[in-house]
Amino acid sequence: MIVVLPHDTIGRILDHATTTPGAASKVRRAPSPLPSEAGPALSKNIIGTLNKAKKDKANLVGPLEASEFNALSAWCRGVGLTKEAEAVEAAVRASG
Repeated sequence: MIVVLPHDTIGRILDHATTTPGAASKVRRAPSPLPSEAGPALSKNIIGTLNKAKKDKANLVGPLEASEFNALSAWCRGVGLTKEAEAVEAAVRASG
């Protein structure tokens, strides 16, 4: 499956995925679990696919399995990137 995501959404996800745990915890405004408790890290396949889209300055992300997009959305919600999670979910729905 290939979906269309806004380029800035891709960038925010990658920026958050690559920050150090200390830096990520400083950004949080409300009490929340430590990054290590927020769930597993994104798979190398997902990060690689997002990096390729960012490098190519493309909005097309994929190919990934539907389950990988679900994992990406869940990860985004787990680390507080609610708008990015919603963008991923909308893109998956739009892809049919």
